[in-house]
Amino acid sequence: MNEVGERSFNDMMGKYTSSVPFSKKESLDLNTYVTNRLRWSLLHGGQEEKKIRTDPAARVTDLLKNVFGK
Repeated sequence: MNEVGERSFNDMMGKYTSSVPFSKKESLDLNTYVTNRLRWSLLHGGQEEKKIRTDPAARVTDLLKNVFGK
């Protein structure tokens, strides 16, 4: 995201967090969100790949069936 878009997002989220009373103050920083989602995907993606490789029933799409065998 470019600097203008990131600044606009952060400004908007700052207004949201200050206008909602009694809301849980979570980090709404875009960079933090993207980093956390990437970290989660890397950790859990390996588990999903292992499941697809070892369990034929997990190969639910034609692409997965072609790549990993039927």
